[in-house]
Amino acid sequence: MRVLLQAATWPLVLGEAGQMLAVDTPSGRAEVRGPLQIAGQGTSVECQVGAYGEPSNAEAAIGKLRRAGLAARMEEAGGLRRVVAVGPPGVTSEDFTSRLVQAGFTEPGRVVERGSPELCTQANGDRRVCGTWLRVISVEDRPVRAGARTYRGSLEIRRVNGGFGVVNVLNLEAYLRGVVPAELGPKAFPALEALKAQAVAARTYAAAHLGDHAAEGWDLCDTMSCQVYEGTGVEHPLSDRAVAETAGQVLAFRGKPAQTFYHSTCGGHTEDAVWQFPQADAPYLKGVPCRLESERRMGPDEPPGPWLGSEGRLAVVAERLAAALGVAPTAQALATRLGGAAAGPGLDGLVAAFRLDEAGVLVARPGKGLGEVGLLELLRVFRLPLAPPPAEARERWELAAVVRLAQLGGGVHQVAGRLGPGGDGLTVLREDGQTVLTLGEVPRVLERRGERWRQAQVTAQPGSQVSVWCAGETCPVVEVEPRPTADDASSWSWWRRELSLDEIGRRLQVAGVRGIRVDQRGVSGRVVRVTVQHGAGETSMAGLPFRYALELPDSLFVEQPALVDGRAGLRFLGRGWGHGVGMCQNGAYGLAIGGAPFSEILAHYYPGTVLGALPPAR
Repeated sequence: MRVLLQAATWPLVLGEAGQMLAVDTPSGRAEVRGPLQIAGQGTSVECQVGAYGEPSNAEAAIGKLRRAGLAARMEEAGGLRRVVAVGPPGVTSEDFTSRLVQAGFTEPGRVVERGSPELCTQANGDRRVCGTWLRVISVEDRPVRAGARTYRGSLEIRRVNGGFGVVNVLNLEAYLRGVVPAELGPKAFPALEALKAQAVAARTYAAAHLGDHAAEGWDLCDTMSCQVYEGTGVEHPLSDRAVAETAGQVLAFRGKPAQTFYHSTCGGHTEDAVWQFPQADAPYLKGVPCRLESERRMGPDEPPGPWLGSEGRLAVVAERLAAALGVAPTAQALATRLGGAAAGPGLDGLVAAFRLDEAGVLVARPGKGLGEVGLLELLRVFRLPLAPPPAEARERWELAAVVRLAQLGGGVHQVAGRLGPGGDGLTVLREDGQTVLTLGEVPRVLERRGERWRQAQVTAQPGSQVSVWCAGETCPVVEVEPRPTADDASSWSWWRRELSLDEIGRRLQVAGVRGIRVDQRGVSGRVVRVTVQHGAGETSMAGLPFRYALELPDSLFVEQPALVDGRAGLRFLGRGWGHGVGMCQNGAYGLAIGGAPFSEILAHYYPGTVLGALPPAR
């Protein structure tokens, strides 16, 4: 793989202090110690930005260039003063033009190059090495740093797009170790099968685009325009495992690597490629629903009970614990069983059962019983909240207090995690996917919605938040907060943007924008054709370039009139994040935590493709 490192910035510094590096040039190899400072020699880019009759106008243009970090010179000819902008060493023609536009020169002249291109390295204490291209390789067994990132393989500095660029040359599988966690972070998405699906999709994308920029000396860039690649700094054991366990596997269609587009969040349904990338239209890039995650029904088949607050829910937990432990459902009986000492009458009697008679010293009540005020303060200090007792139903409040006291004393604990996939019993997983609890059968279920609970039969998807109440090995109550689909639960699932009509016109380069009209939507509801209404009439646009121009996260949106900073504008309410074609990464995560293997995930999002080995390089 040859990856253009657009993240690399000039002046370029490679390697660590003292690191032994080999530098290849057209004339041979030299070994030097890092860090290396790379600079372009004997070449520059320049461009005329204007010709002025008035000296003050020419001086003003030179001032603008210098404030933008560009050099400038003035040449007089025929009574005019030509102002020429000069780019810094290493800058490409494209970057140079972009900086001119940002400085306010919207119509710069033709960019020309001066001098003969050559690169030189200068290392502390070592000789200077120069050549028309350089290849830097670590002699030691560690990657090479380029700016803020480190990379495996070699770094080539050569002519790219009219300037000097840095190209990372490395093995495809090593490249994927820096792509998979950058595209689907294993800390946020700790599901191996989803990461394996991402690895295959990224490998296939790379295989399909090898040689696309061969004339420029690279295959893919390191940004979202290709695939995000961040070198060794993002490597993670779980994503490394996903790459290793799918090594060499790609998706093929009619014997060639498929175009495996993917995106963050589809908003419930992916889109047909023909509406987003017409040149990539294919039978396997049709919109599909993203809500195919498995569900589980938990709890007895009976009508749901009333919604309860926190103390009512703790009382239910206490009653179920009492039944499971074989004691009467009273505060004194349960406190005696959980605390290990006989509970006396009243609140102080319950406290005594847990041997907390002297706990008053912890809440500034030395030598005194806790009482109601002291107990509430003690529980608050230890992050076990309990509301003051109600005027009625104090018995149930005392049951709730016993559960909190048992938590404080270690007799009762909650096992929190998320619902695991499959099976007839209950599996609770940590965020990294490891099992922390397995029960042979599902106990009494409390459905949770925010800060309300009720006893009910619950239909929940794997990945839903669960909390199991246990006294030792006895775990008679599980709380379940049914989650939406992974796609819905994504923090990128919905968004809102507001733009004034003037700003919309500026971004679209259309004067006098009055509004827009959506003319066509795709199978997912994404906008595929929009009409911009303006002073000179109407202009029709495809949905994707419209979205890009307005910098909207997705083209799945509706619009409504709005005042933006006191000016007429539009409010865009949207779902999804990305182009919506191919694999939805959040949806893949949802399928994975529901038990789907990576092959099933890929078959869902790329129907008709075949999973197989990457053809050997020719």
